[in-house]
Amino acid sequence: MPDPHRKYAQELPPRAPEPVARTLKYRDAQEHLLRRLGGALVLQWDALPVSLQDLIIDQAVIVDDRADAPHAHGDIENFIRTAKTTAFKERKEPNADAQRALP
Repeated sequence: MPDPHRKYAQELPPRAPEPVARTLKYRDAQEHLLRRLGGALVLQWDALPVSLQDLIIDQAVIVDDRADAPHAHGDIENFIRTAKTTAFKERKEPNADAQRALP
């Protein structure tokens, strides 16, 4: 099924993205999804063009949050630069041992 928004987007003149004064509305049960998206973004940060990095930080500064916490440009940039990453441990299949024990 064709995306109805794709045609509309193609009709607009190209313009550079810019931060928008909007916020996200999501349910408490969806917050883990937002954290995963944020984590994925930080993990891919160095692969993004500098102009896109700047845009995302500027957007993060102005977006509303449920909690009142520091969110200045420097706080966000410092977090991205100092966040630690680790490799996943190899995951063991649940019940793998139990399945091997079955005749």
